[in-house]
Order: sequence, then C-alpha cells, then structure tokens
Amino acid sequence: MKEVPLFRLLACLTPYRLMNLGQVYTSLGLSRLSGRPISWGLPLVLTIEPTNRCNLACPQCSTGAGLLQRPYGDLSPALYQRILQQTQRSLLYLLLYDQGEPLLHAEYVEMVRLAKAAKVVVTCSSNGQLLADFAQARELVSSGLDQIILSVDGLEESTYQIYRRGGRLENVVAAIAHLRRAREQLKQKTPRICLQFLVMKHNEHEVERVHDTARRWGADRVLIKSVQVRSPQDADRFLPLAEKYRRYTLGSGRLTVKSKKSKICDRLWTGCVIHQNGHVVGCCFDKDESALLGRLTEQPFLTIWRGEALRHFRRRVAGSCKPDICNNCTHGLDLYQ
Repeated sequence: MKEVPLFRLLACLTPYRLMNLGQVYTSLGLSRLSGRPISWGLPLVLTIEPTNRCNLACPQCSTGAGLLQRPYGDLSPALYQRILQQTQRSLLYLLLYDQGEPLLHAEYVEMVRLAKAAKVVVTCSSNGQLLADFAQARELVSSGLDQIILSVDGLEESTYQIYRRGGRLENVVAAIAHLRRAREQLKQKTPRICLQFLVMKHNEHEVERVHDTARRWGADRVLIKSVQVRSPQDADRFLPLAEKYRRYTLGSGRLTVKSKKSKICDRLWTGCVIHQNGHVVGCCFDKDESALLGRLTEQPFLTIWRGEALRHFRRRVAGSCKPDICNNCTHGLDLYQ
C-alpha cells in the first residue's frame, strides 16, 4: 500500500474496517513475536486480475514472453461482483491488475465503478496503449479510479521499443495528455498519474532525465523501479550496470535477490491474489499457481481465506522449506528509487 497516498486510505476507513485493521496487524505482530502463524481478521488488500491477455510482448513478462502456464482469458463480471460482495466490508485497497493488460477487459471501467461504490481505493497498472484514444481515457477517469501506473521504459521511441515490444511511446505520451484533459473536463483530481520506469541496461542512461520529462508530459509522480529477470542470461542482457538499480546480486552463475526476508511475510496476512479464472494464490509471485489456495468457482472467498490451504501456506513460508516462488520475492526490498 506504500504507493497510495495515506489520506486516500484513511478516507475509506469505517468503524468495521478500523477494527479489522487492528485484528490483522495484532495477529501479525503476535506471529512475529512467537515465530508461528496466527491470523485474525479479513483482507485489507486484494489483487484481482481482470485478464491475463496482453497487447504487448515484453520479454521478461511471463505473459508477454508466452511463458504463463495457465489458460488465457477474462474474469467473469458476475464472479467479480461476488468477490466484492464477499470482501468489501473489510477491503481498503484493490489492485485491479496482475498479469496482462487490464484495460483489455471490456468491463474494466464498470469494475472500477463497483469498487468505488464500495468506498475502496483502486489502482490500475497499464502499458497505456489503449488510452491513446481520448474517449477511453475519459471513460476511465469518470469511473473514479484513484491511481494509474503507466509503464514507460524509455524516453525515446527507439529505447522504449526494445522492451515494450509492440507498443509505441507516442501512445503513452498521448495517454497522459488525455487523462489530464479528462480530469480537467470532469473537474476531478483523480486518477493520479504515475509514470513507472524500469531501469535496464539499454535505458539507464536516460534515468537522470526521467523526472523532468515526466513533468513535461504531465505525470503527477515518477516511480523508478528495478527490473525482474528470470535467469543469469537475462541478467546479462537486461540488468543495469549501476548497482543501486539492481534487485539482485549475481555470482557463480546464480541470481540472488538482495532483500532480507522476514520469517513472517505480512502479505499473507493483509491480502491475496485472485486470477482471472477465479483461482486464489498467496501473492503476485505465484504467476503459475504453484501453491493454489482455492477456486472461487467452487468455494466462497471467506472459506478459502479461513481455510487450511492458506494456513498451511503461511506455515510453509514461515518455515525453513519455503515454496520456490519465494526465491524471487522482493518483499522487504525497496524496489523504487
């Protein structure tokens, strides 16, 4: 929740949500003190994947590289409504994206509207290509979306297209202008426009210009982020030379994440991830559902949240034999500069 202004979350608090917040963090604190998982309360944060389809082919993305080991498709609007109905009493923050380009979902704007009607803070992360159409940008602004993160990994067209394959930088620049124009027309302050820049070997020479360029284009905030890679070979190709922009150490042909992981992972206390097929996993690093917690097509969400599969997963993460997905986890590492 670090990327969202605190006042937006505070504005969404109700007496029940405040009580639930206390339960979640009290149980998390007790878990850290005791070294064993104790979980109270209901989710504060959800990541819901509207679609895992994408219109780009980014090489280090499982979707873009065609490496995702699950079927492609879109979240059913009816299932989304059920999820909201079952979680909105406790939910503070919704990340309405995961794998894929979320704006490809035909009902995305309506999904945002439903969450905003439930007084939930909503963030979208997009490659921005579809928002080069002003009508789409205006409709998204009208939904009440709180924040949009736009991926811009190059300040020149030639640099941008090395990683964002199939996209055009000029479309993202147009998207920023359209979002600002729509905010002015609708007399709204949201969504806050965040420009996200993944630092890689081919674009690190542009980092010093990112803030000034983003300001000139009309973005409200810049997020300079380290890139995730899959192998030492990918690291040689994509990791920047500047150590401060790397999330890994590389030695003896192995990649090691720099983060100092806590024994108790608070992500498993505050929320979880729901894929477009209704499958629930513990966090965003489980892209291929290696530790499936349940299926919302078969069980209500709260049954899964309180179920043995999630309790067992918390114990595994807290133990010495962690799931493989934890090997690339950056939780506890500051990804943004």
